[in-house]
Amino acid sequence: MLSPDHKDRLPRLMAEFSSPFYFYDLDHLKSRLTAMASALPPSVRLWYAVKANPLSAVLKVLRNLGFGMDVASRGELDQVLGAGVRADDVIATGPGKTKDHFRLLLDRGVGLFVLESANQAAWLDAAAAEAGKRPRVLLRLQLDVPGDDPLLGGGAVTPFGIEPSAWRALDFASLPSLDVAGFHVFQWGNVLDVDRLRSLWRRAGTEALALAEGLGLPPGVLDLGGGVGLPYAPEERGVDFREVARLLGGLPGSLGFRDVWIELGRYVVGESGWYLARVLDKKEVRGRRMLVVEGGINHMARPALTGRPFPASLFRESGAPPATFHVHGPLCTALDSLGAHPLPEDAGPGDWLVFSLAGAYGLTESMPFFLCHDLPAEVVFYDGDLMVPRRPKTSADWLV
Repeated sequence: MLSPDHKDRLPRLMAEFSSPFYFYDLDHLKSRLTAMASALPPSVRLWYAVKANPLSAVLKVLRNLGFGMDVASRGELDQVLGAGVRADDVIATGPGKTKDHFRLLLDRGVGLFVLESANQAAWLDAAAAEAGKRPRVLLRLQLDVPGDDPLLGGGAVTPFGIEPSAWRALDFASLPSLDVAGFHVFQWGNVLDVDRLRSLWRRAGTEALALAEGLGLPPGVLDLGGGVGLPYAPEERGVDFREVARLLGGLPGSLGFRDVWIELGRYVVGESGWYLARVLDKKEVRGRRMLVVEGGINHMARPALTGRPFPASLFRESGAPPATFHVHGPLCTALDSLGAHPLPEDAGPGDWLVFSLAGAYGLTESMPFFLCHDLPAEVVFYDGDLMVPRRPKTSADWLV
């Protein structure tokens, strides 16, 4: 929930912009990150999945607290290096890496890579040999684990990594420029059950350890990716990071790995961000109450992608009884749905809705150019100051 202080500050921006915007409380983020880092033993390293929110102000807070950065594109690399992150604190991930991309990363000083295929191993080895470098690499495993995940695949066949047997078939003696430092296993997102995390992580560690033994490698690094969830639905309970920290702290000894890494995105920044949008229209159609708001999946696509809307509330105080409203954006498609929400019955045109947990997978996971609506502003609160890194932008800023 927005704090009372924020509710006092934000109306000025609502009047000034008169259009949707994202708001990030970086003081809250800093406090959360400090508590997370202090809960972990030295054998566990925290990385930040930049895809969750690449805003430079967010990256600088993470940089100052010693988080490494997981980047999966040239744009993310440019963003983190531009935010003052050292290349030594970057890990390069993603299924679409090419030899040219490896050359770029090596030229920029990156020395740690997640390999997703035998081709990637060969391309990086060649690029590294040309550059006279020997980067560290993690081999990404894709496991056959029952269950569904709409974005990461779960137990489905995906482009993320390859089977352990495929890595065993690779002749690593023919790749002398690579230093295999460990393994990467990540197939699940937004897990809210610590026992489920324990089961998945132990399965991942067991498979990775067997592969290390088969390849004659020491059990160095086990990178478990992210997957720790946030409760988007009212009936869901959030994960206490102290439980996660205890679980992670026990994995190196119980599984035999020297170090355990985790690359968190949503869990790190989600609770520190909100999206605010005005209600444009209110109506009832075939017995269903509806609100149309100024920004939809062009600003916040995740509800349409996952079927899990960001929680919503009315910005102003209201004593009216709650009613279920189906909230839609302004786009000319039925896909532009932001979910059904219990809101005060008197909510209507001119009101502002606040969507919480929007610090992660908000604007940069969306489709901002569809129908040429304005891009939302991004506002940050840090060290007691309210700042506007980006103001709203009209279509004239990008259309040609």
